[in-house]
Amino acid sequence: MTNTTSTPNMTTLVGIVKTFSDKVVRGWVAGDAETFPILIELCVNGEPLLSTWADSSSKVNSWDETKSFTIGIRDIWPFLKRGDKISIHADGLPLPIVKYGQYYSVETDGPKQLEILYDHFNQGYVFDRTGRLRLAKDKDPYWQDQMISLYQQVNETLKATTGYDAFIFYGTLLGQVRQRDFIGHDDDFDAAYLSAATDGPTAANEVRDIGYSLIDAGFQVYGRHSTLHVHDPANPSNKIDLFHIYFNGSGELALPFGRAGTTEYTTSDWHGLEYAPLGTHNVLTPVNPAPLVQHLYGDNWNIPQAGFSWKQARVSRDRTGLLTQEHKESLYWASFYAHHQFDSGSSFYQHLEDKHNLPECVLDIGCGDGRDSFAFAKSGYQVIGIDRSPTGVEQAIKRSRRENLGSNLTFTTCDIVETTQFEDIIRTARAGTHEKPILFYMRFFLHSITEEAQEALLTTIANAAQNGDYFAAEFRTDRDRVRNKTFGDHYRRYQNGWSFGRKLTNRFGFTILEEVAGTGLSVYKNEDPHLYRVVARKGLTPRTALHVLSTKARLRASLILGRLSSISDPRKNNSTPGA
Repeated sequence: MTNTTSTPNMTTLVGIVKTFSDKVVRGWVAGDAETFPILIELCVNGEPLLSTWADSSSKVNSWDETKSFTIGIRDIWPFLKRGDKISIHADGLPLPIVKYGQYYSVETDGPKQLEILYDHFNQGYVFDRTGRLRLAKDKDPYWQDQMISLYQQVNETLKATTGYDAFIFYGTLLGQVRQRDFIGHDDDFDAAYLSAATDGPTAANEVRDIGYSLIDAGFQVYGRHSTLHVHDPANPSNKIDLFHIYFNGSGELALPFGRAGTTEYTTSDWHGLEYAPLGTHNVLTPVNPAPLVQHLYGDNWNIPQAGFSWKQARVSRDRTGLLTQEHKESLYWASFYAHHQFDSGSSFYQHLEDKHNLPECVLDIGCGDGRDSFAFAKSGYQVIGIDRSPTGVEQAIKRSRRENLGSNLTFTTCDIVETTQFEDIIRTARAGTHEKPILFYMRFFLHSITEEAQEALLTTIANAAQNGDYFAAEFRTDRDRVRNKTFGDHYRRYQNGWSFGRKLTNRFGFTILEEVAGTGLSVYKNEDPHLYRVVARKGLTPRTALHVLSTKARLRASLILGRLSSISDPRKNNSTPGA
């Protein structure tokens, strides 16, 4: 369904609204190249309310030039009433809306009057690119002061650790060049540094290391594919985006996040940095920034677009410089361990302590900052904690020294896929016990590694395990995938617990003493994950397994043995099979 009309300059305009939801409006228009950019307006009962420009790249097939547009409308609904008509206009002419026709008729009454929204506009409020109604950034001195302060702190750390300067970039630079101020409808603060690297992988490794330095300096840092999100730990809602850019071996500017422009930018265009005004502040900007902004945003960079979408506008990016999943995960856990500390052991640790006669030596695999390692050590166990996060291990070592637990608690950095190092650690643990049994302990670890890494881990453990060794693990099941997460911003892999238990027995030679799956096992704040727990021992048959359990656990074990001897499918039960 399309609409063909004549614009004031007598050119042909074709367009359509492809997406109309409670959050966003998206569409495209086509016409002669000289007609762009085209003003797009969202009208309520025929009166313009929100606007943007059709100036983003579009993949629509057309004989003419095509451009797309996006308008965020999340917060518009409280100000509308049943029967209000929303229409989308291009150069004043209505575009058809897929599924709805020429307009969308509002179905419910909002609690506020439309006049209140106009009052907000008069007070400096705008709809940002996500459709949230917010005080315009160029009218919000408190937000500006907070962002500039955070930017300056990040720049100081960056300069001290690498010699690089952080300068404003992307949207923040665009606002400075266009109006010497913040963009009112923007929703973040963008900065970058120019790396000395000349290839993507080197630049990606470097930005990961810069993230570590910022974490060490006290910031909360989260890695994205093309940037670091750096948060103020005193006020985590305040963050800046720190992008890494570099000139490649051909002297061309490489942008892992990407660009919307088609002009080139090379080392000959770069003339260093200088201070320039941004609102009431002075910040570092590239010298002669207009060609760089054109490179980033295209020829029409000087026309404001509240609905600008990088997803639609991006024409190219340097994928070789993107952070890998491993980079992002290592930064996530480094930041997590630097800003979270638990003073007591987990519910899984407590369960094992109460119900099982465990070996005196514990190998805490994926120990993080050592939460359960400390709990085991304080209960008299000899503990070796291993984790691939240097920050987590460093935090654990510092705490161990403070609490004077060095005699029976040690930590070391190790990635379990490095099987040679992992085997050496197992041998060291074994020697420390004079060849007595050890406990291979993994809480919330197996769902944080890939299936390949898990296979390597279990194979190494099975090859090194001796009769009497214990295996204890707790992880998220496939039924936890859709459940609420308190910390939701990192990699998780979900698997079926009962299938894992069968593999542990049939392939890796452990006899299961106890296994359970369900909720209520490890409740934290507003999260109650669906977990699988398993406790097993090397060198036992199911019948002799009863004799190694404490009195409290024997009834449950006998129920488990009943399950093992039956042919029923344990996946049909949400708790301990047979209980």
